Amino acid sequence: MKPEIDGLQEHLRKEAILALFADRRIPAGKAAHELGLERIAFMELLMQRGIPYTVYTADDWDADAKALDEFERRRKAG
Repeated sequence: MKPEIDGLQEHLRKEAILALFADRRIPAGKAAHELGLERIAFMELLMQRGIPYTVYTADDWDADAKALDEFERRRKAG
């Protein structure tokens, strides 16, 4: 019975780490390390689970658009 409990504990630990990453409470490097995975393997696991590696929000889009506009304005000014 002990191996079943150990397996369940490890499964729950893995799920908790993935949930913490998905909630952006721990960074990717820490999550990958805790799971014993290289970065690429971690990214593949996220893809299988449908968990985005990066989150790019509408606010991020707006900030990038403003930065590009400012860059173009300065480039044209000289």
